[in-house]
Amino acid sequence: MPERFDIAIIGGGAAGLVAAVSGARRGASVTVLERLPRAGKKLLATGGGRSNLLNENLAAPAFTSSDPGLVASILDRFGKMEIRAFFETLGLRLQTEEDGRVYPATNQASSVLKVLALEAGRLGIPIESGFEASGLTAASGGFSVASSAGRTVEARTVVLAGGGRSYPALGSNGSCYGLAGRFGHSLVSPVPSAVPLLAKDGMCHFLQGQKLRVRIASLVDGRVSRKAEGELLFTQYGLSGPAALDVSETLSIAINREGTKDTAVIVDLVPFMSEENLAAELSRRMEAGWPVKDLGAGLLPEKFALVMPQFVRDAGASSAKGSRAGAARGLAAALKARRFAVQGTRGWNEAEFTSGGVDAREVKPRTLESKLRRGLYFAGEVLDVQGGRGGYNLAWAWASGFVAGLTE
Repeated sequence: MPERFDIAIIGGGAAGLVAAVSGARRGASVTVLERLPRAGKKLLATGGGRSNLLNENLAAPAFTSSDPGLVASILDRFGKMEIRAFFETLGLRLQTEEDGRVYPATNQASSVLKVLALEAGRLGIPIESGFEASGLTAASGGFSVASSAGRTVEARTVVLAGGGRSYPALGSNGSCYGLAGRFGHSLVSPVPSAVPLLAKDGMCHFLQGQKLRVRIASLVDGRVSRKAEGELLFTQYGLSGPAALDVSETLSIAINREGTKDTAVIVDLVPFMSEENLAAELSRRMEAGWPVKDLGAGLLPEKFALVMPQFVRDAGASSAKGSRAGAARGLAAALKARRFAVQGTRGWNEAEFTSGGVDAREVKPRTLESKLRRGLYFAGEVLDVQGGRGGYNLAWAWASGFVAGLTE
């Protein structure tokens, strides 16, 4: 006879573990079905191993979704204060940094997983590792979940919390999309998000390995779609680092989902100076006879000596009469708005998040129950809900997991 529970949660990541705790606290019998040998593996990698688990600026407008109202309805029930209280009652102390990012005081993601595991143990929640859910069917009084190894679990309700497709080695392989599809759910085509960008540009080749704090804007069909400020990393294939990742979502959607060809980023390489002041400084250096390769010395990293002659040639060609003042203005303009054409993105193994997933319009606000099948719930990244970097996506995992675990 198959084991039977009130709630079977498919996926033992952030959303799944909180859903299990939420359900068990109200007296339901709960099991977590995790395909990896250990639950929470992806959680251990979040925030560079520190687990940026929340942001003080958490609010619905920080997310994109096929149903923004769904996000607002869940955060109204389990928002910033509730998430804080949830972890603090588990014994996890939190610290908030100046940019609003919230981390465990230990600065270790393992602390987050530990307190969740301890609470799951206290509540007697069995976590079935190595259970790869390959089948989900309607059964008498609920659902039957079958594993690829032939094991079967029955439950009155099921929470799909198996994540999206990012970092498949850490547990998310998109398998829950197929399980949702068996009950008629449709997908907003998943694409990599918070992902490095492919740019076939000679500057990236010469500057590979160089980091620089910049302002950056993504362009889709010539229109600015997203802006960010932070560290940019030049690579042999293009652009990476927090700044590139922060503007990557709209570019990835345009390229990988919509097939758009006109995609680019505009980078301000000298964000701490106005264009006027930069032009004046460059003009002074030119007048003083500074070598072309050294015109950026003290303003840009030394590696920029490799590309400064090309910047100067381009600026001289665009200046009105080839004068030093005109060249300085052209060079300043080029440094303040360097355009990189973006041809694509790196793949799922380098994407922090998934953009897309089960269409959020097919899920009930406030409960996350399927509109198509009673007793089927969703939590976390499996849904078409995406937040920016900085603790928003983990906050969505906690909030949606807790609400889905209520299985109202």
